[in-house]
Amino acid sequence: MDERYKDWKIAKTFSNQNKLLLWERTELAVIEARVNLSVMKNRTILRKIADIFNDHPIDIKWWKKRDKEIHHDLNAFLEERLRWLPEDLQRCVHEKMTSYDTEEPAFATMLSEALSVFEGQLQPLTETLENLARRYRYTIMNGRTHGQEAELQSFGKRCLTWLVCLREGMENLEKAKENLKYSKLSGAIGNYRGLDAEVEEEALRILGFEPFYGATQIMPRELYTPLAQAICQIVLTLDKIATDIRLGARSGRPILQEPFGKKQKGSSAMPHKKNTISCEQLEGMARMAKGYLQMILDNVKTWEERAIEQSSVERVAWPDLFHVAVHSVKTMNRVLKGLTVYPDNMLWEIVNSRGCYAAGEAKDLLRKQYNMKTEDAYRIIQLAAFNVFEPDKDAKALRQNPATSFTEADNKLLQFRIKSVDKPLSIHDVIINGNLVVSDQLEATEEVVKKWNSLLVEIFKDKNVCEKWHRIFEPSYLLRGENTLYKKILGDD
Repeated sequence: MDERYKDWKIAKTFSNQNKLLLWERTELAVIEARVNLSVMKNRTILRKIADIFNDHPIDIKWWKKRDKEIHHDLNAFLEERLRWLPEDLQRCVHEKMTSYDTEEPAFATMLSEALSVFEGQLQPLTETLENLARRYRYTIMNGRTHGQEAELQSFGKRCLTWLVCLREGMENLEKAKENLKYSKLSGAIGNYRGLDAEVEEEALRILGFEPFYGATQIMPRELYTPLAQAICQIVLTLDKIATDIRLGARSGRPILQEPFGKKQKGSSAMPHKKNTISCEQLEGMARMAKGYLQMILDNVKTWEERAIEQSSVERVAWPDLFHVAVHSVKTMNRVLKGLTVYPDNMLWEIVNSRGCYAAGEAKDLLRKQYNMKTEDAYRIIQLAAFNVFEPDKDAKALRQNPATSFTEADNKLLQFRIKSVDKPLSIHDVIINGNLVVSDQLEATEEVVKKWNSLLVEIFKDKNVCEKWHRIFEPSYLLRGENTLYKKILGDD
């Protein structure tokens, strides 16, 4: 893994030093199991071997040199260890075992250790999201569907949706972790032609595992793919959050911005830019995670009882998947902790939506208050929305007759700069005043629109209806249901 994305704890977990120490631990556990079960009568053998191993730590350089010569890292490890033992003790090491009897418990242990590092980063991230949700519980913004402004929500609610997706991934991780309690010492093809099942069970107990019955020479990789999937899912969730932040940070009136240092530069050519580099990087991390996941999924297929295809993949894919995952969580936590939120721009977005955030409630109110047909209520609100966004005469003229020279473009820009902007017209006012006008965007004739306006004037003669109408445009009314989310997700009142 590139140093930029590497986590030192993950690197240490999957290091040769740690792997070989775990191999040694497995070999000693088998000897200890034999002693415990009285298969090995001389109980001092274990202590003698362990003491010699402690006195002569594994020489990684020697092991690498020997591995390069014999092209078998496990045998090179055994030779490195056995060279320190007298001949009578050498026979006790790796007796009736195959390579993956030594390697499988170590591999599962490394996965568990790496998972602990990863999980250690997730809890602070959930706390950050919980804090954001509470801080911005009453900060209103436009929700969006299909990239279009939809209904109102609070920014706190959006943080809650991020939080529950992350929690879902963590639950999947917890379930997948259950498979790491199994391992095997059942021989070259898994039928106990080497160690007895009793010795396997005792040795695995010493190592903290339960036997998996039905392995071949290796553990079925079906046990480990759920873990990779759960890790990848969390990275994809972080990518989704990052995408929301990127969308909110677009130029104009940004509503969100990832941290930007006082000495930071957004672009070499354009000094004004605040590029969302951290969130963009998280999408790259997600792409890598999906690639590593696919490799791990492909490892499910093994020729009969054993082939070596999965070995090279696992040396790279698992460590790098954990590097990517840990880096992603750290990056997202940093982004969210330093996230700049612009409530003022969120309000401007709402103002500029011209009341359309309440279009659904408005439609239902018209239909219920006057027993109006659903189609008519829908079309009336739709026409009001088209009306309030209808361009003025200058804008229409520009759309129909675009500039024909850069000089003309200069003049047009100047005109738009000095043009005064009145309070945006809202569907609230159009409807309550019966001011609908015909639009070429809707199949509604002058006669139909006139009829609708008369109907609206009649409806809003009733003061009670007017009060209800004003109410449905108020955030406190529209967002009252969010209390349920805070109660169910955070336990808040």
